[in-house]
Amino acid sequence: MTDSLQTVHVALGERSYDIDIGTGLLATLGERLKQRLTPSHAVVITDSNVRVSHADAVVQNLRDAGIRHHLAVIPAGEASKNSESAAGLWNEMLAAGADRKSLVVAVGGGVIGDLAGFIAATFARGLSFVQVPTTLLAQV
Repeated sequence: MTDSLQTVHVALGERSYDIDIGTGLLATLGERLKQRLTPSHAVVITDSNVRVSHADAVVQNLRDAGIRHHLAVIPAGEASKNSESAAGLWNEMLAAGADRKSLVVAVGGGVIGDLAGFIAATFARGLSFVQVPTTLLAQV
C-alpha cells in the first residue's frame, strides 16, 4: 500500500501514459506493472551508485510480483552516456532473453533515464519504458 498516490494522465492518443506521483510507490511497483503493462520480462537499468540504495529493492519487488527480470548495472556518471554503453546494454538484454514484450525500467538520475530511454526506444522496434527517478532533475 502506498502512503499517498496521485496519477497524472498525459493524453497523447496512442502514446498516452500515466505518471504516478507519491511516497511508498516502490512497494507496489511490480503489481502495478503487471496490471498496466503485462511485461514478458523486465530489464532494470541502473548505475553503480543507485544499485544498493534503490535498484535492489526494485528487483526484489519484481521478483515478489512474479515478473521475470534482469538487472543491468553501468558505471555511475555522465561518461557512461555513450554508444559503447548502449551497445553493451543491447547485448546484455539479448543474452538475458529480452523480447518485443519486455519492459525497460530505469532506476536512477538523468544519465540512467536518458540512456535507458534510448535503449527502450531502439531495442526490437521499441519497448515499454518506466522511469523510477532518484533525483529531482530526473523527475522533471
